[in-house]
Amino acid sequence: MSENIVATSEGTRGRTRLAIGLLQGLALYLLVRSTDGPVWPATQPMIFAPLFAVALFVPVFLLLDLGVLKVSRLALWALAASVFVGGLAACDIYRGAERPYGLEPSVLGYPSPMVLAAIALSLFIAQCLVIPSEAERKIPASYSRYFDEAWKCAVQLIFSAVFVGLFWGVLTLGTELFELLKIRFFSDLIKHRWFALPITTLALAAAIHLTDIRVAIVRGIRTLKLTLLSWLLPLMTLIAVGFVVALPFTGLDPLWRTRFAVWLLIAASVALIVLVNSAYQDGQAERAPPRLLRYAGSFAVVTLPVLVGLAGYALFLRVEQRGWTSSRIFVAATIGVLVCYALGYVWALVMRGEWLRRLETVNIATAVIVLGLILAFFTPIADPARIAVANQVARLEAGKVPVAQFDFKYLRFDGARYGREALERLKDLQVGENAAAIRQQAETALKLTNRYGPGFAPPTALELAGNITAHPEGRAVPEAFLAQDWKSTYNAPGCLHNRAVQCDAFFLDIDGDGAEEIILIGPNNVSPAVNNAAVFKRGADGLWSMFGSLSGPQISCPDVRTAARAGALKTVPPVILDIEIGTRRLRFNPQQNYAYPLNCP
Repeated sequence: MSENIVATSEGTRGRTRLAIGLLQGLALYLLVRSTDGPVWPATQPMIFAPLFAVALFVPVFLLLDLGVLKVSRLALWALAASVFVGGLAACDIYRGAERPYGLEPSVLGYPSPMVLAAIALSLFIAQCLVIPSEAERKIPASYSRYFDEAWKCAVQLIFSAVFVGLFWGVLTLGTELFELLKIRFFSDLIKHRWFALPITTLALAAAIHLTDIRVAIVRGIRTLKLTLLSWLLPLMTLIAVGFVVALPFTGLDPLWRTRFAVWLLIAASVALIVLVNSAYQDGQAERAPPRLLRYAGSFAVVTLPVLVGLAGYALFLRVEQRGWTSSRIFVAATIGVLVCYALGYVWALVMRGEWLRRLETVNIATAVIVLGLILAFFTPIADPARIAVANQVARLEAGKVPVAQFDFKYLRFDGARYGREALERLKDLQVGENAAAIRQQAETALKLTNRYGPGFAPPTALELAGNITAHPEGRAVPEAFLAQDWKSTYNAPGCLHNRAVQCDAFFLDIDGDGAEEIILIGPNNVSPAVNNAAVFKRGADGLWSMFGSLSGPQISCPDVRTAARAGALKTVPPVILDIEIGTRRLRFNPQQNYAYPLNCP
């Protein structure tokens, strides 16, 4: 050969794969470790995100391709994959999507979960398209080669992931056994990232190598899985045909009333496509499906356009009513891909020749279309957030949506940088009869810190002082209480966690030690899981902590709040005494439906 094949022997391939796995683990550890400071590159999200995405994905596909591609081809594939992956991660940071509330600032440099999923899918598709063409030195390659590569890659990745999970299960079991002997070295060891990340990537590399050298086992698993799936095709076809036949008698109203018809129809369509392909397999004569499966597949192909058409129609009605959002654009793209399958399979069915032979062309072409959609949607070319924001703002300015009903929070939290830029423009809007109302709503939305309500972020000491009204008049909540960090105090009145919630504070010596405790009572409309009336006590170290809570349905009664504000609160002996058994003191907790009236007077 003119070029050297990478790692021709099993032993060499194994050692090379383990080296790649170890380097991947070390790279991920160093990147994650940089977020602790944070230090470079975590301080530069546009650099950190691409590096993290490349370190997470590219080595895995190098492990799959080792021994398959020549040195120059493997290097070229790694470079192209790195540019693609890094580019998508950088675009994700550029678009500035809002991250979930509560994440530390350093976490904001990680790519979003949706982008990571898109990268994984796109690399898998590219892998299944590139390797067969490289092996046969032609584009397109034979369908059987595409089919073999796709299933080989899928089975390897699935079983490697299962192996890593079992590896960690055994490792954890071992540490627990040593814990029984009070040997905590191993349980402490696996908690360190410098150990956990490299050992995980090493396990993954070992699993990929083992599945690679046992090709017959992988092929056998694939054959068994496809055989089992193919015999589900008649059942799914019967269900789909029955559904379509019932539609003229039931109408579409029951379907729309479910409010999730689109997802059900998409799921049914995907199931039919997967099962038809399971029956068809690679199209080789020796694996031709029996007559029953061919009949079932033909009926499934005829039914598929109906299901996809209904999903598209349901989405169209929703868009007409509410306009485009990012999620609806992704759903529209999914339906568009399903249309390619549905119409392509019908074309394959009606053409003369072997049964569904042109399904092969449809599958390859649709895979390329999916790659193109991922590239467009996760770059500024056709960012769904940009399209959705433009559509929603146009509907607002055209008067199709009343200002009071328009979701300005969508622009702030779901529209990425495009939504915030739109709000900046709307807060200076001067044209239109609703311009003043739009300006006010836009300014309010820009100040929000959480998608689900104003002021969800924990209040500052100054804001907390304004949220708590002390009683009687003239009293003040201690500054140490206001300045204390209450983030880790759960089930406390909402004013400690939410700057939009108001509380009343009362002062009473509950335990009789001569020092007053603080009783905080929040609003009535809270979750039962939250202690809406809590007692806080100051410790010897000067810090306040939650001492307990006040229970009983009466706490929500307006007259209780009114009487407390008027100063009519005092400590009284318990109605029911505690019980002492030996040296143990037990407290009696009465049933609420017996001890307390459920209705306010």
